[in-house]
Amino acid sequence: MRLVAIDDLEGNEILAVPVLSANDQVLIQSDTVLRQEYIDKLRSYDVYAVYIKDEVFFDVEETLESSREVVEKILERHIYKHSAELRRIGEQAVKIIDSVISQPEVLNSVTEIRNISTDMYSHCINVCVLSTILALRLKMNDRQVRNVSMGAILHDIGLKYIQVPYINVGVDDMRPVDALEYKKHTVYGYSSLQEEEWLTEAAKEIILLHHEQIDGKGFPFSQQGEKLKSEVKIVSLCDDYDSLISGIGNKKIKVYQAIEYIRVHAGTKYDATIAAKFLETVAWYPVGTKVITNDGETGIVIRQNKESTDRPVIRMLKHIDGSRYMDRTEVDLLKALTVFIVDTL
Repeated sequence: MRLVAIDDLEGNEILAVPVLSANDQVLIQSDTVLRQEYIDKLRSYDVYAVYIKDEVFFDVEETLESSREVVEKILERHIYKHSAELRRIGEQAVKIIDSVISQPEVLNSVTEIRNISTDMYSHCINVCVLSTILALRLKMNDRQVRNVSMGAILHDIGLKYIQVPYINVGVDDMRPVDALEYKKHTVYGYSSLQEEEWLTEAAKEIILLHHEQIDGKGFPFSQQGEKLKSEVKIVSLCDDYDSLISGIGNKKIKVYQAIEYIRVHAGTKYDATIAAKFLETVAWYPVGTKVITNDGETGIVIRQNKESTDRPVIRMLKHIDGSRYMDRTEVDLLKALTVFIVDTL
């Protein structure tokens, strides 16, 4: 599996991950052969990149080493936020993930996750990407980075063993009996892989403890921060973030609201250093997000400003009366200081 820009597709590639709309409707199912009409459809929905299947074999150690070199070179030059170079680190994360899931044992387990639902499959991929990027940015060693990737991509495998509803509902809003059962998924997941020799103990701890918090208010053991490995803390934060925006075990909210949630709970639920690096990395309004300004106009984010992740560059789409912009009008929110994003579509 690899991430490919829409403009780089040649046609006949096989889609690895379903493409979802802003409203979480499936636009194109996984395993679809991407003919030209599908590629054109993706462009019309402002989709900029997709995951496609790739049969290339990856050497894990070689991939980690090359990724390390890329990350170090980028970070040596300057500190960035959501710049083009961050996407290069994201590409390295995808390569690591590809190398991890090219192993038959891991691939079989990921397939089990996918059988739960495409939403859960996408959630585990997203958490893996985010966690791996964070591990790379925090300059973890190769063993730690791989543990993070392995644990993150399998972290919710225990959900296949429970039967309670957990989509778009928070634990506190579940019936007490359902909440109790939901919280068992970490133990079920750990137990299902506990004896597997191909999975490291650190990766198994991620599966077991990814809902723990540094203040001791998580589950299943209410462990506090000093007892939790950094790898666990990374995946815990990234899991919460993606759960909030995907509605897996949480009431679904928007990206910028989830980022604000992480910021507010940095140092209480989440390790302060890891949270700070996360907040430097993610964009409040990712490229391709449709936004509403304080003037009531509609635009789409086309570039990030590395100086401020909440003030991107947007291309205007519609005036306040709903009429479309006829020319290509771009607004840089770091320069247009009276223009603010008030919501997303």
